[in-house]
Amino acid sequence: MLATQASPGQGTLQVAAEKAPPGTLAVVIVRDRKTGAGVRYSISDAWMARIADWNKTLDPAGRYAAVMGAPGLFDVAAMP
Repeated sequence: MLATQASPGQGTLQVAAEKAPPGTLAVVIVRDRKTGAGVRYSISDAWMARIADWNKTLDPAGRYAAVMGAPGLFDVAAMP
C-alpha cells in the first residue's frame, strides 16, 4: 500500500484469495476508481532471498528505500 498509494478501503487495492502464479512472489493490481484502468506489478520469486535479507537487516525506512530503489524488482504492465 505504501509503495502504490492504493488501499483496500478506497477499493483501489484488493487482496486475492488465491496464491501468486508459479515463479512469482507477488502480484499487485492497482486500478483507478474512476476509469477502472489499471497497472499490474509483479515480483519474481528470484528476489525472495534478497527481500528476506532486507527484512532482517534494515529498518522500515531502509526497507522502503531498498525496495523502491531496486532496479528490476517490479515487472510493470498496463491493464485494460
